[in-house]
Amino acid sequence: MLLACASLVLGARSVYQERELRYRHVIEGGLGAINQLQVKSVDSWRQRRMGEAAAVTDDGLLAAAMARWRRTRAPADAVPLRERLRSLVEHLQYTGAYLVDPQGQLLLGPDGPLKGAMPAAERDALRAALALAQPGVIGLQRDGMFAFPYFGLLAPLFEGAQPLGAVWLVVDARTTLYPLLATWPNGSQTAESLLVERRGEEVVFLSPLRHRDDAPLTLRMPAGGGVDATVALATAGSRGTLYGTDYRGERVLATASAVPGTTWLLISKIDEAEAFTEAQRREWLALALAASLALLLLGGSVVLWRWRAWRRERALKQRLEQHMRWLETAQRAASVGYFVYDAERRVFLMSTMASAIFGLPGEGEMGLRQWIDMLHPDDREEMLRVHGEAMAQRSALRVQYRVRRASDAHERWMEVHAEYGDAQGRERPRMTGTVQDITERRQAEEQLERYRTALEAQVRVDPLTQLANRLALDEHVAFEWERARRAGSPLALLMIDVDRFKAFNDHYGHMAGDRCLQNVGQALLTAMGRAGDVVARYGGEEFAVLLPGASGEQAWLVAERLREAVRGLAVEHARGSGDGIVTISVGVSSIQPAGREATTGVPRSGVDAAHALFRQADAALYRAKQCGRDQSVLYGPECEMVLHDPPDSLL
Repeated sequence: MLLACASLVLGARSVYQERELRYRHVIEGGLGAINQLQVKSVDSWRQRRMGEAAAVTDDGLLAAAMARWRRTRAPADAVPLRERLRSLVEHLQYTGAYLVDPQGQLLLGPDGPLKGAMPAAERDALRAALALAQPGVIGLQRDGMFAFPYFGLLAPLFEGAQPLGAVWLVVDARTTLYPLLATWPNGSQTAESLLVERRGEEVVFLSPLRHRDDAPLTLRMPAGGGVDATVALATAGSRGTLYGTDYRGERVLATASAVPGTTWLLISKIDEAEAFTEAQRREWLALALAASLALLLLGGSVVLWRWRAWRRERALKQRLEQHMRWLETAQRAASVGYFVYDAERRVFLMSTMASAIFGLPGEGEMGLRQWIDMLHPDDREEMLRVHGEAMAQRSALRVQYRVRRASDAHERWMEVHAEYGDAQGRERPRMTGTVQDITERRQAEEQLERYRTALEAQVRVDPLTQLANRLALDEHVAFEWERARRAGSPLALLMIDVDRFKAFNDHYGHMAGDRCLQNVGQALLTAMGRAGDVVARYGGEEFAVLLPGASGEQAWLVAERLREAVRGLAVEHARGSGDGIVTISVGVSSIQPAGREATTGVPRSGVDAAHALFRQADAALYRAKQCGRDQSVLYGPECEMVLHDPPDSLL
């Protein structure tokens, strides 16, 4: 008797421990998913900034304008440079944009000439960027020049092989980077994500802390260990799930990941007390029940020793009833029901919890037809096939499916684990297994998936026009190039520029300019006729249209349709050319990808295709500007001349 009761207690404790472990894995997996989504969001933000800096470096017109101004120092030659710097600040959300010489001396900002020098870290990064002829990143810094933590980039400019200097781009991390870490899919009171970086023998907290008032980049701790054990483990090389104390000394569950291409570590954490309170409560309840049963068994032994046989029999009956109630309570707490399927009678013998899960009254039987009618129509055929194969092969069954309960018409998700075998040595197949209601878990997984999708979509949409942004366009170009190469079809690109848009902004103001860009973007989108075409805002007043499968002549016809659509808006432009309305110029390029057996001269990869397409479309666009604007030009030999010596009127 004592041995049986002890086995029940141990079995119950094992059930509770398994349940707690499963719950812990769900919490760890959810925290890891949030951490990976935020790492991807931060990486996308950084890649976008690097791409914008690379575009500035590749801007030949900007380099030519800077070279002319460096030679003449004429105020009139500084105007285009100041407007370009102002465009970077206003349209690409930079806090500051400044021209510097090769020694790091400040030359020019959006509001006029500047004096002084960049900080030492920026000057070192400038020398490296000029030496490598590619943009440099300073990372997150604090300096007396700015009252906020900033992320800096350097876009070097050259006149031929001669370095002219660079454009120093400054981003306020409070407005663009830190909000990416503050987005959580639940209302947790302790959860937070933070960026840290090891600098020498110290670890620097790069982002704001939810539970302390220290400004970003001011809180530091020794790299070998400090008040925050999770940060110490992460900077020592640990990745994935971590348990330890945070900067408050609280026990936390954390997940650490490295941000690609940086020395940053992103740590997402939540207090253990908040994450596991419910699981711990259930565990203590199980232990209390086990202790109570042990005490009752000890008391029963004393009673059996002192009282007569009829009292011992009565005590045993009472304890048996208590054990059965405890098992029923444990079954309800774990939300797991048990069943046996008799294939010969075609009925399920259900436990009380299994009956409750399926919405049936009490403990009893459920016929096969009744179960089939409960199955969701979308899952019914597949579940019947899977169950039939398991029955025929006498194999284990592990499935998840939906049912629509007849008692309340609620749709619920079920998880079934079952084994098949013969009963009492006869050929009478029976299925014994467990069923668990996992509706809440599936809903949580779907919510995390929606959150991930929303974050991914957010970094691919231009906030002003709601069109695809440059990142999305680059991805489409690479994808469509590979598809065109396999299919042997052409790929066309239109580069579109709003004519005399700077004059429009100067005359009507930047708010009117933003509305104009929104109207032009909507007109371009409305005029497109195919689902596979992509309309994107390339930057500033430039747009791009990707036309899979379009030849040069077909793309030129589309360009003419778009140009007429913008003219049809009849937006007033007092300082424009021609009819006094807003117009566009369009450069058209189309390339036929090379197959495996093709000779050299035709780009093969998506990156080479993007370079060739954009270069040709840019050349055709400048040709359209040179020929008077408000027209579409298909790329040809005459377009190359514009790129070699662009006229001053087009800068």
